Amino acid sequence: MSFGIVAISGYLFLAVAALLDKYILSDEHIPAPATYAFYGGIFSLFTLAFAPFGFGYLGILPTAILLLSGAFFLYGLLFLYIAIRKSEVSRVAPLVGTIIALTVFLAPFLPGVFGEPSLDIYFAFALILLIGGGLLISFDLPVKKEETVPIEVIVAGILFGIHFLLLKYGYGQSDFMNGLIWSRIGIFLGALSLLLLPFFRKDIFSRSKGMSEKPKRAFGTLLIFTSNKACAGLGSFLVAYASFLGSVALVQALNGLQYVFLLLIMIPLSFRYPAIFGEKLSFGDWFQKIVAVVMISLGLFLASVGGVLFLNG
Repeated sequence: MSFGIVAISGYLFLAVAALLDKYILSDEHIPAPATYAFYGGIFSLFTLAFAPFGFGYLGILPTAILLLSGAFFLYGLLFLYIAIRKSEVSRVAPLVGTIIALTVFLAPFLPGVFGEPSLDIYFAFALILLIGGGLLISFDLPVKKEETVPIEVIVAGILFGIHFLLLKYGYGQSDFMNGLIWSRIGIFLGALSLLLLPFFRKDIFSRSKGMSEKPKRAFGTLLIFTSNKACAGLGSFLVAYASFLGSVALVQALNGLQYVFLLLIMIPLSFRYPAIFGEKLSFGDWFQKIVAVVMISLGLFLASVGGVLFLNG
């Protein structure tokens, strides 16, 4: 199957998960990002259910790389949740995706390190348009002097980028299922490592106790949390599989499409939950976002013309 179609499907599920992240991180559910990241990391251990389909020890180096990729992913989630808690998810998600793409974009200039293909003209222009569209969709024009990229967004994007590069390298030393399971074990171990830090440990335990004292709210949060992790798990699986099939750089550049899905889904939600999802967009804002979508679409077209994206891996 085309890794482009797989990646786009994955980003649709991740868009739904991002919206649920914003809802769960509200004051009524799990306002502490560390607590949310911890339980999300623990939840990733359910990937062991796929072990009968192919799982085994890969050797010290491949196993360590895959475990490390998972740990980077967990801490990327932590900083992503901090950013979502502070800002609008419709801005945070594409910005993080853009920084991921920029991080991965540098890999082809390091020949032999991550096994990425050399850039051709279609590949280069496709990435430029996809990344530019992601930036344009994240900042209101004209850009104000005080408007900057939050440090949490930058850190999250870099950590996720390193995760995907390590994961791609790990796939080169194993098969897809082994790579997926070992990386998810790394996420689980990364979650446990949060307990080694006193600030996070206190936050996790205190929030957990607070939820246990409100069973009705806890049940609702658990239901939404499970739905969120199902969408996030499926989305991550599809994106990881797309990275396994083809170019990790283009797969991550496609993250800009996640905003398109976010915006379409968020419009009706903003009427139902204005305090959480509401956005005030002027005609100029809409025009800017439409231009960004056109840039992203053109990037996809150039990628497909170049035979990079929609050819089978």
